[in-house]
Amino acid sequence: MTLRNWFDEERPTTAAFGQAATLLLAGLRRGVALVVAACTYAAALAGVVLWMKYPHAPEYVLRVVEPDRDPAAMPSPPRQLAEYVRKAVFTSEPLRDVMLRHGLYSGLAQTDPRAALESFRQDIRVDVRENYFVEERPMGAAPRSARLIVSYRNADPEVAVSVTRELGELVAKRERVARKSQAMRAEALAKEQVDEAREALVVRRSEVASMREELDGGIRSAPQRRVAFIGLLGSLPAIERTLDKQERREAALALGAAFEQRGVGMVFEVVDDPSLPTDTEAQTTRAIVASAAFVLGLPLLAIAVGAFSPGRDRT
Repeated sequence: MTLRNWFDEERPTTAAFGQAATLLLAGLRRGVALVVAACTYAAALAGVVLWMKYPHAPEYVLRVVEPDRDPAAMPSPPRQLAEYVRKAVFTSEPLRDVMLRHGLYSGLAQTDPRAALESFRQDIRVDVRENYFVEERPMGAAPRSARLIVSYRNADPEVAVSVTRELGELVAKRERVARKSQAMRAEALAKEQVDEAREALVVRRSEVASMREELDGGIRSAPQRRVAFIGLLGSLPAIERTLDKQERREAALALGAAFEQRGVGMVFEVVDDPSLPTDTEAQTTRAIVASAAFVLGLPLLAIAVGAFSPGRDRT
């Protein structure tokens, strides 16, 4: 005698589809019951759709333009602008301040602040379009630019708009501060290099004067000393050219630092300010969601009506 297990008694998957098709046809034959069920479903669906809040993700668009000056005298803008904003601008401290001001993820923040901060990051989108910073800018070329898009998604449209706007303003504010600091450091380094070049020139001139005095003093010197003197004398123009180059670079960097300190360096122009969705947009979104839910749910509704058809074999 062959033993049968419960796998052998299970019906194949095709039988399930066949059963569903049978129920669907049975439900379609019950026109009145199906219409009543469909109207009830539509009314319930409309109530749910009107009650629900849909995530709103407005966009804050900045046009970032570098200064129309010598690119070597100004801080260079980051080529990968979106990645720079995510990692260097949207750091933990400023994002946490934004969260606290707007009361975001308050429940999660009480139990796991790190998870709340990560959830905030996931709801922020940073994108870059028309990014010409990836290209080199030769001398005399027009300033490069890029469009930076910052967006924050939230179920409350007003919160989404205010947070998105604050994040966009945060980018401009922190980047101005960073560029000012970078320009001042570059100016300080250039000044140190100028001081070193000046000191090297003073030392070399002193060496030349000392050896000239030795050779002109009537003391019989070896030929090697005269060769060394010629070498020292010949090195003066190179040191002077280096000093001149360093001084011109310091002057350019000092001018660039002055522009950055006065806030007239990198330009951040607001192209598109975030706004609340209009009634038409909200109605369109709700209509699309309701229509999709009704169309997708109607076959299931017909199957449910067919399952409760009187006289149907339920075995």
